[in-house]
Amino acid sequence: MPETTMKSGDVQGLHVTGIDDTKLGAARELFVDLASGQVRFLIVESASLLGGSGKFHPVPWQSVHYDAVARSFRLKFNKDDFKASPSYDREQLANPSYGWDEQAIRYFNPETSL
Repeated sequence: MPETTMKSGDVQGLHVTGIDDTKLGAARELFVDLASGQVRFLIVESASLLGGSGKFHPVPWQSVHYDAVARSFRLKFNKDDFKASPSYDREQLANPSYGWDEQAIRYFNPETSL
């Protein structure tokens, strides 16, 4: 298997870094479109001084790049821009009517729509 293929469980906890190599958070889960089999979102728990923040940022998969050398995900955002991105708690992410997917797509890919 290629280095860029991994089990979903191995994604959890990988670092997510920004364009300036600062740690933005940790990968917590993937959202997959079951009809197409495509990954739609990487859920990133933002970093805090004491570990996880309890706030989760859904990042559209097309905005995520995997760095095989660093074994981390990279986003083309700096820390301040990432902190300003839409974030949700677990309950909000579990509710499809909340509209978090559309909000995240508008923020990370303003030229793209659902």
